Amino acid sequence: MHGKPARIAGRILAVVVVAGTAAVGAAAPGHAATATAAHAAAAKAKYIQASGYTGKEVHATWAGPSVGAIAWTVGSDFVATKTNAYRSCRTNWTGVDVDVSWNSESLHNGAKLAILVSVKLSNGKSHGIVALVVSKAANWPGHPAFGGEYRAQVYTPGNVHVVQGHIESWISNGGIPYTDPSGSGDTITLNQFRRC
Repeated sequence: MHGKPARIAGRILAVVVVAGTAAVGAAAPGHAATATAAHAAAAKAKYIQASGYTGKEVHATWAGPSVGAIAWTVGSDFVATKTNAYRSCRTNWTGVDVDVSWNSESLHNGAKLAILVSVKLSNGKSHGIVALVVSKAANWPGHPAFGGEYRAQVYTPGNVHVVQGHIESWISNGGIPYTDPSGSGDTITLNQFRRC
């Protein structure tokens, strides 16, 4: 009996750490019971489609004396679907389609834009989808292709589903990474659709 509140507190602390925000609050016992029941029901539900868009995220950093101050913009659109429509509620695989866009027009003197896109699952595990290195200066969106530009299959057994999309980006100059001091990662909690 005493182990259950400890596990719940551990989950709450994990969420706070992942979100990067500290939040303290109190709830009446009746509200806590309702919230716990709702969370238990959500945990049993099997989501078979999720999507979201980070929006245009602007970053900047100092990338060494040969490059100086430099800015870039990245964004990513995510669509995750349990494999096929006929077996969607029983499959252990989720197809993830990702579109990545960027503005790299400030690249010069050999600087490159590195981009890493991943998803986070409801069991806390993360899976990389695509890693890119952009060396060409280009305006937004950086490329002409859209509509599931990158695809990956992610193992999602049972009730596990994709809950977040994440895009990490930084400038590489001479093999040295230069990150945005205010944060180089952008995360979106995906909208969940179609429960089994």
